[in-house]
Amino acid sequence: MASAAQTFRPGTGSDAAPQSAQQQARPFVQASKQGRQPAVNWSAIPGANAINLGPVPLPASGGYLRRILLELVASGGAGSGVGNADYPWNLINTVRLLEPNSTPIIDLSGFNLLLADTYGGYAGNPDPRIDPDYSANGNNPNFEPYLPIEIDTTGVGALADLSSSSAFQLFLSIASSASVWTTAPTTLPTLAINTYQDYWTLPNPFDQDQRPQATAPPFPGTIQLWSQIPNVSIANNQRVQLNRMGNQLRTVLLVFRAAGVRSETPAPNPFALRWDDVILVNSDLQTIRKTMRELVDGLTARDTGVYCLAYNFGLLRNVGGNGVSSYLPTVTATRYEISGPNGGGTVDWVVNEVTAAPVSGIARSTVGGGLQYYPPNPAPAGPGVM
Repeated sequence: MASAAQTFRPGTGSDAAPQSAQQQARPFVQASKQGRQPAVNWSAIPGANAINLGPVPLPASGGYLRRILLELVASGGAGSGVGNADYPWNLINTVRLLEPNSTPIIDLSGFNLLLADTYGGYAGNPDPRIDPDYSANGNNPNFEPYLPIEIDTTGVGALADLSSSSAFQLFLSIASSASVWTTAPTTLPTLAINTYQDYWTLPNPFDQDQRPQATAPPFPGTIQLWSQIPNVSIANNQRVQLNRMGNQLRTVLLVFRAAGVRSETPAPNPFALRWDDVILVNSDLQTIRKTMRELVDGLTARDTGVYCLAYNFGLLRNVGGNGVSSYLPTVTATRYEISGPNGGGTVDWVVNEVTAAPVSGIARSTVGGGLQYYPPNPAPAGPGVM
């Protein structure tokens, strides 16, 4: 007999409302309202060693968590600071968002978090380098990435955040000054780090006219994960395989480096991508760069050595589109590999996958974890529906 994990389909478990009630209920994003509250505040001065902050529990929002904003504002720096190639994002050595049971939801470097925000498509103009207060000043930078939790505008993927006794946790590591600047400021700046939680409020089961309302986002238990596999060696015509299979791939980013610096030299050109026995891509890099720009509104510029394999456009023409139609399904034995002639170096895999657990969204905030993602069967036909 199949296990519950094998047979579970989001929206069909014991926590799902009957179909008749689902048809009559107001959608969650109409019944709920978006809120924001402060979370954790830190202050740090970069020094000779990395500075670890946390992990610390986040306050319960009383609703469903959408994202965590990280506002980093430097002041007091003086001199003629010159940042490394990934500056100012490399001030963040590592950032992790953890479930209540300490399972990572997001585990990225600062630069890879920038890429996750930009190519994940969670905002109308997703590149945070076009924020009105963004500054890459060599002495006193100002930037505000975020940790994405909600997957799209239907609210799917937003996580129940109802109990302070089973809180999500945040960890942040500030990088050493030597790894941030090629020429450090004469006086190193003080970083004020303010974090905020964006969330959906918890709707009442019925509105003022006694019409039923959805009280949880679609497909409870669905969650997206962001992770990285850094410094994977790549040589000429070598096949390099992504060893993180079993869920639905939403976005895969490749960051090529030579001697630790982002570079085009290790990027295969022509570029071949194989999904088991199916060749998904066989083209030169210029064509891939063209596709990347077509998919992202407001992209400031393509970063050297960065390539995006996007499966998150749904039924739309930009990254972040609603729906599962473009997700790439995998099983643990799936072969997903790149190859092609190149000059050698390393590649960082930055992976966004979607998974679901056979529990309701409320139970996830207590038990955490999750197995494989299963899209609706049959898949819905219209936009805005998971």
